Amino acid sequence: MKSNNPLRIYIALILAMIFWGLSFIWYKQAYINFKPATVILFRLFISSPLLLVSAILLNRLKWPLRKDLKYFLLLALFEPFLYFVGESYGMLYVSSTLASILIATIPLITPFTGYFFMKEKLTLNNYLGILVSFSGVVLVILTESKTGDAPWFGIVLILMAVLSTLGYTVLLKKLSYHYNALSIVWFQNFLGGLYFIPLFLITEFKHIVWSELAPVDFVPIIFLAIFASSLAFLFFVQGVRNIGMTRSVVFTNFIPIVTAVFAVIILRERLPLIKIAGIFITVSGLVMSQVAKFPRTRFVNKLS
Repeated sequence: MKSNNPLRIYIALILAMIFWGLSFIWYKQAYINFKPATVILFRLFISSPLLLVSAILLNRLKWPLRKDLKYFLLLALFEPFLYFVGESYGMLYVSSTLASILIATIPLITPFTGYFFMKEKLTLNNYLGILVSFSGVVLVILTESKTGDAPWFGIVLILMAVLSTLGYTVLLKKLSYHYNALSIVWFQNFLGGLYFIPLFLITEFKHIVWSELAPVDFVPIIFLAIFASSLAFLFFVQGVRNIGMTRSVVFTNFIPIVTAVFAVIILRERLPLIKIAGIFITVSGLVMSQVAKFPRTRFVNKLS
């Protein structure tokens, strides 16, 4: 059902962007007491029930057919498993601002997935957007490399997360013809949580000293699950339903800006003028690449 209050819609979209931008801050805070696999597992197992209840209440839940289970299993392997392995472990090495900028380049590569696998045409704006955004990303990387905040291992891990969306997008395109976004994201999060259980048990479970943890230590993980993985998704879907994908996707380009601002305020990250210029150039390239045609699956990629 569409809302007659456009102000409420825009507020919801702005909140979704703030929550996604803050997710990179919450990662850093969660890593003070937990390792990546623990954070992801708890995040997915908190958000999955919330998304399931939302799908039921909104009458949007559609269970996968048996013939499609193999596609859902592969979908969850690409994202959230490989995506979060790259993003979360990469966040151990790079700043929250740089991570958000690299992740924000996902809309730049999704049209190329369509070109290679579905013969979709690329536009001049796609190429110009990549050129401009790449220049901005390089500028930010060079700025942080001078202070030792941009080790290449962390950058490679983040880029692995970005590249995992290639396979994810192909599968998502196939499944989106038969399933709504809320059902897809709920099921992939649930399966992704199952994938992370062995990794958690093998690498991190024995290192957790539960007696030394306080309830406040779990707050960043709870914020990631409730705000970044649940509410932000619902707010964004509401925006798409009311004002369409094209206008809603524009808002996602400001996530790196939100992250940069809160990184300075909360994490005390440095934000020199040249880094600000790099962020501005990157966002400009992202917007440029989406002027002619907006990727249909952009919002699902970030919300998993």
